[in-house]
Amino acid sequence: MRSRPAWLRFSGAALVTAVVVLARMGLNASWGRQHNRHLVFLPAIMLVSWLGRLGPGVLATVMMTGALGLWWPDQSHGATLPQSDLVLFFLLGVALSALIDSLQAARARADATSRAHEQVLAIVAHDLGNPLTTIKLTTERLQMTAVDGAAERRHLKTIDRAASRMEHLIRDLVDSTRIEQDGLTLALQDEKVDGIVQETLESFGPLAKERRIELQVSRSYEDGVVPCDRERLLQALGNLLGNAFKFTPEGGRVSLRATREPGRIRFDVEDTGKGIDARDLPHLFERYWKADPRGTGLGLYIANSIVRAHGGAMTVRSQPGRGSTFSFTIPAGAAAAPPAPRVPAEA
Repeated sequence: MRSRPAWLRFSGAALVTAVVVLARMGLNASWGRQHNRHLVFLPAIMLVSWLGRLGPGVLATVMMTGALGLWWPDQSHGATLPQSDLVLFFLLGVALSALIDSLQAARARADATSRAHEQVLAIVAHDLGNPLTTIKLTTERLQMTAVDGAAERRHLKTIDRAASRMEHLIRDLVDSTRIEQDGLTLALQDEKVDGIVQETLESFGPLAKERRIELQVSRSYEDGVVPCDRERLLQALGNLLGNAFKFTPEGGRVSLRATREPGRIRFDVEDTGKGIDARDLPHLFERYWKADPRGTGLGLYIANSIVRAHGGAMTVRSQPGRGSTFSFTIPAGAAAAPPAPRVPAEA
């Protein structure tokens, strides 16, 4: 690579070339001098070019071409000078070195562009976060001091929802970029499932009441514990519940279930919305893919990435007109392990 000193890259190329030539000479007895004379050299040139770039690749090509001319001459022409096949080998080696070098350069440019994109996005997210926080705090104060009721409070709630939506969008964009670049970093701690479910219920209870949607919660885990990043797990559940509320009409039902299974905790988010077409199901967790124009195509992608980072798996079941169920499992902690079966005492 270019970050390595030139002397190291070129000396490494010379060393690899010498080892490969000597190895091929050692195979003369079993392979014969003319059989596959240069076949083993091409992969070596590709390796040197990948590790050292164009210059070392050309050096390896020159050295191997010379070795072929000296120790594996084309005896059918009765000469030891390089023949047309050596010229072709040299040109092919140089072409492979140039091609691999261009691929490496393109990869480096793509990585640099991606890093620059992530940095710009982080700066924008930070700079937008401050005014959004100010908007939300000011809105909350105005709601508390509003004297004249309904209309004013309704407008303030609209502003607050818009600011929250922008916060979620910025967070999703930053998270999706981080997932693509380096993956999610989790701060794992043992957390009680009951606390996670309760906090989720408190977050979505007001929304359910506002939209006149029944929010059901079912728990069956007996003080279960999961090693997880609490904020990330709440984010995954929030994304699933947010989708459920988005597609469930007034008077419908959204259910959150947490169930203990052997060695894991299972979470289910079920709704009575319009459901998902079967042809769309394989694409639901793809980045930026969306079946509905109201979304960004990031919520399910991020939720699935969070679950996978925890060592779990997410699935979905749906029928058009009958709602959807998103399920995922998280490995359980020791406290959530199922109790040992009781052995009946002998009479």
